[in-house]
Amino acid sequence: MDIEVSQHQGRVPVTVIRIKGNIDTSTYEAFEASGEEAYHAGARHVLLDLTEVTYISSAGFRAVSQIYKLVRGPLPPLAAAQQKQGVPDTRYISTNLKLLRPTPRVLEALKLAGFDTFLEIHADFDQAIASF
Repeated sequence: MDIEVSQHQGRVPVTVIRIKGNIDTSTYEAFEASGEEAYHAGARHVLLDLTEVTYISSAGFRAVSQIYKLVRGPLPPLAAAQQKQGVPDTRYISTNLKLLRPTPRVLEALKLAGFDTFLEIHADFDQAIASF
């Protein structure tokens, strides 16, 4: 797996993390670390470019979830209370983490795992950057 991190300017600065290869048990730690490094460098709006990801495992989903929680920051009190009770709020769509061009296989996995209910998925790079 290769990871490239770049900066782009929309209405806000956007950090793009482009992943090439599989995100699985042997690579998820490096992927998660790239998100943590970007966050500690000041990234608060992250676009994960999945154009060249051919496979994502449950370990990859955990890494996406960790990056999401990191850039999202603390939940508002009501959402935190609902989450603590196990009530998902499907009306919440992330404004801090978005996905770009997942391959059909990865898109299917994202939908099966429910990530499409809270993460925007974009097909166009410029539109994705402008959406932040």
